[in-house]
Amino acid sequence: MISTARRMLSFAALAALAALSASAEDLTIVSTVKLGDHQATSTQYLTAQRARTATGDMDVIIEYATGRIVQINHKNKEYSETSLAEMTAQAQQAAAKMETMPAFVQKAMGGAVGQITVTKGTTPRKIAGYDCTQYTLSMGQDMVFDLWVTPALELPMQLVEAQKAPFVAMGPAGRRLVAMFDEMKKIKGVSLATSMSYKTMGPKVNTLTEATEVRRGPIPASAFAIPADYKKKDSPFKH
Repeated sequence: MISTARRMLSFAALAALAALSASAEDLTIVSTVKLGDHQATSTQYLTAQRARTATGDMDVIIEYATGRIVQINHKNKEYSETSLAEMTAQAQQAAAKMETMPAFVQKAMGGAVGQITVTKGTTPRKIAGYDCTQYTLSMGQDMVFDLWVTPALELPMQLVEAQKAPFVAMGPAGRRLVAMFDEMKKIKGVSLATSMSYKTMGPKVNTLTEATEVRRGPIPASAFAIPADYKKKDSPFKH
């Protein structure tokens, strides 16, 4: 349960930056991430070539050009490598299998992707020194995202596909989350606070991610290094 919470905290931190622009400088963003009773500090290192999200004992490194994804477990001193293509292939297999199941089972595992509504909110906020506009995205009552977006910052467009990877990996249960990401990237700017309430399988999940610090400027290559003494494990998506 704790491991699952840590993983979901990492996913929530990735989700916080889904509103993107075409080009950008390097950014380091420190945020607080809450998932139920669990809370962690997340630090994101974002460049035009790759991104690293460090949340609690878990790190995720994504290389845009190759689709390489590295998951690091600091508690166990282990890491694994996979690719966006590998994760997507497994998700597609799961989706094909679900299509053969009864309708009530499909609904329990995530249901169909419905219409997404986007509305501009009326509660602007200043977050980490930036003026932010509120947007609400909803897909029925089971999935509602509130974003506070600043147009003063930009991120690489390649990051959006990479950020969807953890939710693609959820297979059928993640289809609605992926659809939300596609809609979020139409909003210009960077989301510095994201409140997510969604239900795929099991009880509704509520997460809140809010930036506390934004640093602009070059990020050294060492920020993306894997500790030399960590043991490499097989990819969880390896067939």
